[in-house]
Amino acid sequence: MTVPSETSTAEATGVPLAGDILHSVASKMGLTAEQVERSLAEANITLKNPAAADRRLRMLRLRAHGVKHSGEAFTVEQGFSTGVWAIVHPDNSAGKTSLLEFLVWPLRGEPRDLPPDVRSWVRHLSLDLAVAGRAIRIALDIDPNAQPALTGRILTADTAEQLLAADDSGNGLRLLEHASGTDEVDRSIGSFFLDALRMGRTSLWQTGGGADGGGAPQVHGWASYFGACYLNPGGDEILLGDVNAVGLSARLMELFVDIPYSTVLTQLSVAGKRERKTLSQEKRRAEGDADARKTDRAAWQKELDQLSRQIAELRSLASQDVSPLLQTADQAAARLQGAQGQLRGAEQDLAETNAARVRADQALLDARETWQARRVLGRLNPVCCPRCEEPLDRVRHQQEREDASCAVCTRQLPEVDEETAEVLLQDLESQLESAREAEEAAVRQRDAAIATVTDAVAEQRAAAGALQETLATSQNHERLRQMELQAAGLEGRLAATGSVPEEPPVPVSAQVVAAVYEAVREAVDASAKRLFPAMNTQIVELATRFGVQNLDSVRLDRSGKVNAVKAGVKTSFKSLSRGDRLRMRIATVIALLRVGADRGVAAHPGLLLIDSVAAEEVTEVPARTLIAELQAIAKDLPDLQVVLTTAQPDLVDDLPAGQLITRNGEHLF
Repeated sequence: MTVPSETSTAEATGVPLAGDILHSVASKMGLTAEQVERSLAEANITLKNPAAADRRLRMLRLRAHGVKHSGEAFTVEQGFSTGVWAIVHPDNSAGKTSLLEFLVWPLRGEPRDLPPDVRSWVRHLSLDLAVAGRAIRIALDIDPNAQPALTGRILTADTAEQLLAADDSGNGLRLLEHASGTDEVDRSIGSFFLDALRMGRTSLWQTGGGADGGGAPQVHGWASYFGACYLNPGGDEILLGDVNAVGLSARLMELFVDIPYSTVLTQLSVAGKRERKTLSQEKRRAEGDADARKTDRAAWQKELDQLSRQIAELRSLASQDVSPLLQTADQAAARLQGAQGQLRGAEQDLAETNAARVRADQALLDARETWQARRVLGRLNPVCCPRCEEPLDRVRHQQEREDASCAVCTRQLPEVDEETAEVLLQDLESQLESAREAEEAAVRQRDAAIATVTDAVAEQRAAAGALQETLATSQNHERLRQMELQAAGLEGRLAATGSVPEEPPVPVSAQVVAAVYEAVREAVDASAKRLFPAMNTQIVELATRFGVQNLDSVRLDRSGKVNAVKAGVKTSFKSLSRGDRLRMRIATVIALLRVGADRGVAAHPGLLLIDSVAAEEVTEVPARTLIAELQAIAKDLPDLQVVLTTAQPDLVDDLPAGQLITRNGEHLF
């Protein structure tokens, strides 16, 4: 088989590049490709260009030693090449399955069917391998007296020759990883093979899973994938794999036929279902809260209706009780406002008459102090020189009154006629008398307004006091206030719980995941349509060669169903006989290898382990045919390595003696 290159296979197969998918989704959603990538990263998803993987796995040598329960030590050292190998012994409990499980343990991380008593015998197991062309040793050491009892090492060498030349302790090999304890060793081996064979873990949505039963992702790793190498017995109803999980068989088929983007499609599917579960939970919680409130709301509404009727009745009674007092208080307040307005007017009039009286008094005084004509007749009082506008000081004005000299030019003022001056003085006295009378009248008017305001204040205070006293002592009013507060509380509760729960908004990141899922699913479906027809043809040919009778056709689909037609009748996989199930299972794996070889892709490890190959057969003919055909196919697939067990030596007579693992004694080890 051609070793696959590390370059992207998208261009050669017509599969869209990751960048094309990102830009297409971004364009449809009005986003940038970077924003789409960030949304995927939030879901721990990375969309990469598909690249051919080299998943070839070939066993080179098994070493095992330990101590049986009887105290007898045992040692196993067995080399392997490609082709068909058989572990053969006619007796039951001779160790055929145990030897096969010695291979499985370091390959899988944990044996699948190793008898507990045999497991307790083992002290050391090491398996030399070629993993994607890399020389690897997986060594397990068991010390029953240590805690933990199991330790594991993964070592490497530059070449297979260096690997095989190293002793059990691994001197001369480079340590890649060390682990202690059953769980840690299992994780270490599983992680190593996933990385070395470029396979990621698969999350499949388990309906009904999770603590709440609403579904949860179930993660599958190398141990689940290894079921496509270590085939189930014929009685098992699963096509591929040994874990009964919905969708896993289909996932293994997509993985090992190397359908581009199949892994990321499962990640997108799980992310979308997880988001839908979250939104559904939010909606159910809101609906549950609303349902729980229905009984409460009915009681609240009934109580509010009763309160509303009582409040209406009490408001009518309260209105009748205090309406006269309210009217009296309003009238008293209006009268007080009017009286205060009148007082302000009277005070303004008094201020004006007082100013007029002061002016008249001053005019008479000035006239009596001076007989100057300009002062008496013209009533001029210059404040500055009319030419230069220089202010006249007080002394000038004083001299004008005393000396009858002009305050401006200092010349003597002309004499005024005495009779004329007397007339003017009488007129000024008359004006002063009128101003005094007007001022006295304004004072009387102001005093009357003050009295009116005082009376109005007293009246208003009395009316307000009577109203407050009535309200404070009114039983109906206090009860009404309490009822109104209670009704407001009920209305608030009803308003807060009355709206119908809205659909929770779908986050943009979830919309992006859904859009990318659709785009990737389209690409995966297109690849499946190209690859599955070739798989169907190969399975029919191989299954017929292996002894499945009257098989007209099969039609694989992405759900992992075979959809076989036998003698014109549709036949499900679980409806096949136990022997036919095993033959169909082997035919499917060989078809994966053949289709991969035609594409130059090593997507399946090329390793098959089959326990009790003839256990399901009524006669030996079908089993002999199966083994012979496997041997013939191995010549066409030079990287294929098959190890099977059988209790019928005659079935493997045609295999080379060097590829028979057997022993003449009672046990194989």
